[in-house]
Amino acid sequence: MWFFFAIRFAGTYNPDAYTRLILDSLKGNQAGFVRSDELITAWQIFSPLLEKIDALGKAGKQPLPYVYGSRGPPQADEMLDRLGVKREAGYVWQAA
Repeated sequence: MWFFFAIRFAGTYNPDAYTRLILDSLKGNQAGFVRSDELITAWQIFSPLLEKIDALGKAGKQPLPYVYGSRGPPQADEMLDRLGVKREAGYVWQAA
């Protein structure tokens, strides 16, 4: 299928994402926003994690390097083996 929005709808105004978000909110559609209690809970969950990652970086600890396009560092598979986690037998990962 060959389709280019700019060609098919040439001369049509296509607002960017923030303009659409503001227009939706003015129309009463709040689907693009989160409730305040959801936002507070998200910060309560992720702030300690982000603080720990920041502390590890300040302590000179870096993420384990691994080959681009791979499943990750070999240590991750070793950890999963120690924890008894099994991969799905038929799963084959393919790089995009």
